Amino acid sequence: MKIAILGWGSLIWLPKELKFDTNIGWKENGPVLPIEFARISKDGRLTLVITANGTEVPTLYSVSSFDNLDLAVLNLAVREGSGRMSIGYYNKTKDEFSSIEFSFKENIKNWIQTTDFDGVIWTNLPEKWILNDENETKIDPDERVDYLKKLKGNQSALAEEYIRNTPKQIATKYRNQIIKTLGWE
Repeated sequence: MKIAILGWGSLIWLPKELKFDTNIGWKENGPVLPIEFARISKDGRLTLVITANGTEVPTLYSVSSFDNLDLAVLNLAVREGSGRMSIGYYNKTKDEFSSIEFSFKENIKNWIQTTDFDGVIWTNLPEKWILNDENETKIDPDERVDYLKKLKGNQSALAEEYIRNTPKQIATKYRNQIIKTLGWE
């Protein structure tokens, strides 16, 4: 089974434990998906996720070193520091999606039909606007640029690094606003 891994954020420049074909690297013509800076991570960065509120952009893809879908999903979950439930996949041979509720199935199906892949996996984390789970400080999504402006020290540096390292083709509405306002190009 030949499996594609989709990426649009730190997976590209910081693959960590991800096992993929480094000779091929990351290709720029992955499926078009609605992506946006809409998740506050544990370290305070504003990160990219698939969301109905996103900008449709072409994602990137690479080839998993695994030929078993379960092992590829597990490897991506380990890289993301999450459970298997936060990894989406499509098995073309079985016409099977996980999660079943994934809203952009046609985007994946239309793309995979143009490839020789048998399956595709991706990080499927939801939007998250709570800064700190302990005190549940909520951020208004319309104020995400202001949120970034207020970050200090290491949090600010990590957030800036994430924005600057995001592949240029991930030109979302808010990325453009962040670059214009903060100069993080």
